[in-house]
Amino acid sequence: MAVNFDSVINNARSVLRGEASGSLRFLAAGIAALAVWIGVFIVSDWTAQSSGTLTSQQGRFRTLLMLGNEYKAISPSARANAGNVDVATVFAQVSERMQLGSRVNRISPDGRNQAVEINRLYAEELAELQRQLASRGVRFIAVELRALPAGSERLFTVSAIIGPMS
Repeated sequence: MAVNFDSVINNARSVLRGEASGSLRFLAAGIAALAVWIGVFIVSDWTAQSSGTLTSQQGRFRTLLMLGNEYKAISPSARANAGNVDVATVFAQVSERMQLGSRVNRISPDGRNQAVEINRLYAEELAELQRQLASRGVRFIAVELRALPAGSERLFTVSAIIGPMS
């Protein structure tokens, strides 16, 4: 079966010019189909964006609930005595428990707070340090982190001001 492209092009021209019977209906149907396709594409894009936003908001909400539950788990006496924490003693206890030893480079008083510098901490140790300090009523007020490559991992040097939770 041979196709004559000249006749196909001539027929297409006559349809586009409106010379063939039913060509206006055909063009209107084509334009309507194109409009519907564009509309479906736009609506599906909006749906994908709102779905991503919803997932992100759900994750934030779960994190907020988890933090709220952790706060509720703290005893009321611990919350009331949070300002009466001896920051230097708590830091010394935590650093001894975590066996930070010679990696603690500096501890100096800064009013009610303490300025500390700890070298060569792995990310897990840094997270554990923050968790243990927080459980004893001490928080990081200001932190400067420097990351150093150590093979496939990174070691952190932490300069921080720690103080009681208020």
